Amino acid sequence: MKKIHLYILIFIAILFILPTFFAMDKEYVSIPTSGTVAKGQREENTVKDEECNIQIQIQGEKKAYSLEEYLVGVVAAEMPVSFDLEALKAQTIASRTFALKRTNLGENSIEPNVSAQAFADEAQRKKDWGKNFEKNEKKIRKAVQATKRQVLVYQDELITAMFFSTSNGQTESAKSYSGHSIPYLQSVTVPTTEKESPRYETNYNFTLQQWNTAFQQQWTKAQIQNIQISHNNSGRVETIKSGDFKWSGREVREKLQLASTDFTIKWNAEKKIIQVKTTGYGHGVGMSQYGAKALAEKGATAKEILQHFYQHVKIEKLKKSSSLCLNSQAIDNNSK
Repeated sequence: MKKIHLYILIFIAILFILPTFFAMDKEYVSIPTSGTVAKGQREENTVKDEECNIQIQIQGEKKAYSLEEYLVGVVAAEMPVSFDLEALKAQTIASRTFALKRTNLGENSIEPNVSAQAFADEAQRKKDWGKNFEKNEKKIRKAVQATKRQVLVYQDELITAMFFSTSNGQTESAKSYSGHSIPYLQSVTVPTTEKESPRYETNYNFTLQQWNTAFQQQWTKAQIQNIQISHNNSGRVETIKSGDFKWSGREVREKLQLASTDFTIKWNAEKKIIQVKTTGYGHGVGMSQYGAKALAEKGATAKEILQHFYQHVKIEKLKKSSSLCLNSQAIDNNSK
């Protein structure tokens, strides 16, 4: 009898244990083993796991910033907060792309000035904005958050997202600027005026001595009067020539520290000075910031703005497993 009772107890125990065992086994085999996640399962965690965890180190600072926090300081410094939100979003995506390529996805430090991208930390933003800090900060952060992880790519690689302040109505091609042809950095017309930019036109006066010091050559008054200027397709100066002197428009801009390479040169006989007038501000390659502002005011979205200034590009989200985490050298600095 005792054995019968023992068998009955064992049988009852098995009846309770088996369902639990099978349930555990079913739960185990339902977990994906290939690294993929079934539709609707843990989607949020999957996206988070695929993000490139990038820290940006700014030259001259000990503190490193997360990519998105760094962008708050960049957009605040690079574009007036009064600009339309779509223009700020376009700037954010361009700046994120530029920073990732410039730093090799955070491996290298980046300059906090116009040789790369300007940057204003929180203390500087509070100083600049004063009582409007909270309102302005909220707007900038909205542009950054709305475009989180979005980057510009061409053939699955990050682009060199160059940008500048103000165009002369036409952007410059990479070929004209650097001698290197890049498919997405072509000259495009800005279909709106940028004359409201405070740097649309700039006037300079040079004495002959100042001019000669800048060029490290002895020009005469007659040579200044006989300067011949040739222009490229974007209306900017390709070369200036006078006698044995010949300089590219870019060289002249750098030597005289001009606002742009769209300039005129005139000898003022009465004042005995050389007068130079520029149109636009910056190298002219990529996105015009005041052009972006004008387009946004006409109803263009950030995507439309970016795809106008950067030809044949896509906006994609940066992921750790993607080829977007690859990088190549920028063609030049991003000086305004």
